[in-house]
Amino acid sequence: MVAARTPNTVRASTRGAEAGKARSARKKVPNWSAKLRPELEPEVVADKRFGDRLLLPTPLLLAEEISQVRAGHTITVSQLRERLALRFGAARTCPLMTGMFIKILAGAVAEDLAQRRRPRWPVWRVVNDNGTLSTTWPLDALYRATRLREEGVTLGRRAGAWQVLPTGQR
Repeated sequence: MVAARTPNTVRASTRGAEAGKARSARKKVPNWSAKLRPELEPEVVADKRFGDRLLLPTPLLLAEEISQVRAGHTITVSQLRERLALRFGAARTCPLMTGMFIKILAGAVAEDLAQRRRPRWPVWRVVNDNGTLSTTWPLDALYRATRLREEGVTLGRRAGAWQVLPTGQR
């Protein structure tokens, strides 16, 4: 037997739906540090699609490589992947995992800053392949641009994003 809907039950169910929307509208803040997964080990696998060896990196492996970039210098995501592939004797490093893990590192650094701690890794030195600072990271692009400028890197704007400029260009 189906109960008839009265105006009161309609209002009550509408209020419940609105409350549910309000709860889901609150943005859940990710715990980036929990995503670092220190137990993971890098792995070199056979890539059947290309017939070569592919490095599957870890977040902390990328952090280690990023930490080796000196102040006043930057590294592109592709250069980072090439360095790691060479280091592990692979032809390539997985671009998808690299992108996800760099974003996780940026989030962990943003958490460090929010808790007034010293940043663990200089992720602001990682730039897109075209020299721009990623606009999708959880670490503010203005903060990254400011840090790079403090280190002596020349920056400009390109299509609404910060871009590292060659020395002497403005």
